[in-house]
Amino acid sequence: MFAGLKQKAQELWEKRPGLLRGRSLFITGGVALLVLVVGMNVLGGDSDAEPYRTAAIDRGAITRVVSATGTLQPLVSANVGSTVSGPVVEVLVDFNSQVRANQVLARLDPTPFQQRIVQAQASLAQAQAQAAVANSDYQRYVLLQQRGFASEQLMTQQRAARDTARAAVAQASAQVASARTDLERSVIRSPIDGVVVDRQVNVGQSVAASLQAPTLFIIAQDLSRLQANITVDEADIGFVDEGQQVRFTVDAFPDREFEGRVSQVRQQGASEQGVVSYTVVVEADNPGRALLPGMTANAEIILEQREDVLRLPNTALRFRPADPEIAAQGQALASEGARSGGERQQGAQRERAQGQGGGEGQRGGGRGGRGVAQLAESLELNEQQQEQARTAFQNAMAGAQSGGGGDRRAAMRRMRDQVIRELEPTFSARQRELLAQLRQGGGAQREVRQEAVVWVLRNNRPAPVQVEIGVADNGYTLIHSGLNEGDEVIIGGGPRDESQQGGPFGGSGGRGGPGGARIRGA
Repeated sequence: MFAGLKQKAQELWEKRPGLLRGRSLFITGGVALLVLVVGMNVLGGDSDAEPYRTAAIDRGAITRVVSATGTLQPLVSANVGSTVSGPVVEVLVDFNSQVRANQVLARLDPTPFQQRIVQAQASLAQAQAQAAVANSDYQRYVLLQQRGFASEQLMTQQRAARDTARAAVAQASAQVASARTDLERSVIRSPIDGVVVDRQVNVGQSVAASLQAPTLFIIAQDLSRLQANITVDEADIGFVDEGQQVRFTVDAFPDREFEGRVSQVRQQGASEQGVVSYTVVVEADNPGRALLPGMTANAEIILEQREDVLRLPNTALRFRPADPEIAAQGQALASEGARSGGERQQGAQRERAQGQGGGEGQRGGGRGGRGVAQLAESLELNEQQQEQARTAFQNAMAGAQSGGGGDRRAAMRRMRDQVIRELEPTFSARQRELLAQLRQGGGAQREVRQEAVVWVLRNNRPAPVQVEIGVADNGYTLIHSGLNEGDEVIIGGGPRDESQQGGPFGGSGGRGGPGGARIRGA
């Protein structure tokens, strides 16, 4: 449309000599005014005509994850090197060769080692001959001593000469054994069954093992399973635990998803430019051996997964209407919800405090009451089990006090474990399942619920609705109450906020803002 306006103005400019005469000047001014009016309508006349965009509350899955990257590696690999030096005369394997344990991989030139054996054997023979002479002399001096012709000092000297000759024989024998060992080590063998994933030696290359053993081959034991050493930021490492499911992709197969599990969370952190991270080891199957060592794994550690839950789009929590009066209604509703939520929390705290102080045995009742309340909530204990838990906590605390001091947190954990052991025979199938989740870490933390305000269309105008939300992922947030399945919430659109636009081309017109709670993407 702007191109048409430009063309029309150009035509008027070219016809200006004829239009400037008489009444044509009035016509030219009218046309120019018409063009200006049309242009202003195009630029800003229908800026408020955008309709509201809505999305329906639906049911589906919500998965909270921690994203990280790492490198694929074999579960077990061996660096095969050489402890002796010499030129390589034969290489019997190549990349991707299947090898067995003790199989010959390469050979060094054996000539110097064979010569060393011959030299050591000659030294051994010489030492043995000298030992025979020393032993013969010693035996002769023994006879002379028996006849009284040899002193004790002379016998001591002959005995020392005999022992020295025997030691020289032992030393020469060790040199022969060492030379034979070096000859055996000139033959490079595989220590394990596996696949040659790297070969760093060729025929004719000299191997120098004077300072350290050089790596000649790298053998992976089993490529049907791999591990990925992924790096997790310190802000997320507290949510990661062994046994959690992991899904990852690699650049070679961007449309294919692989699965694994966390096998180890290493406790030693690494700091790089002020950022602390931890290594998490993930073991995964390698179907068809499509994955190769060295590939970069783009992993997602699944922290929590909820199936078939009521959810709303995260964009609905970020929407804020442009009309200040309507927006003020939402802020008032959010403030009222925050006050009521605080009052409910204080009431719950008072109830817990009253429950803690009303039992028998006031000594240590606060800590015991909190422990019983936590177990009752986590394991869904009935009244009889709660009473039994209170008694068990009191007995456990009495034993802990008589046993002396120590780490308070460790003592509380021991008391809780003792109480659970006493209650476990009375647990139902549901409670045993909750106990298994608690021991695995799944039930150790209570679900956090928040109050938020979203907007729905009523009479073609936004209306605030207070909802209770829970866990969220990158796209959706779980909704506990406030709306039902199929309800439409506003996710964008509507009139623009002219006060925030800064002109016809400025701003986005109130598309975001504190319409609800801030959702941390996983």
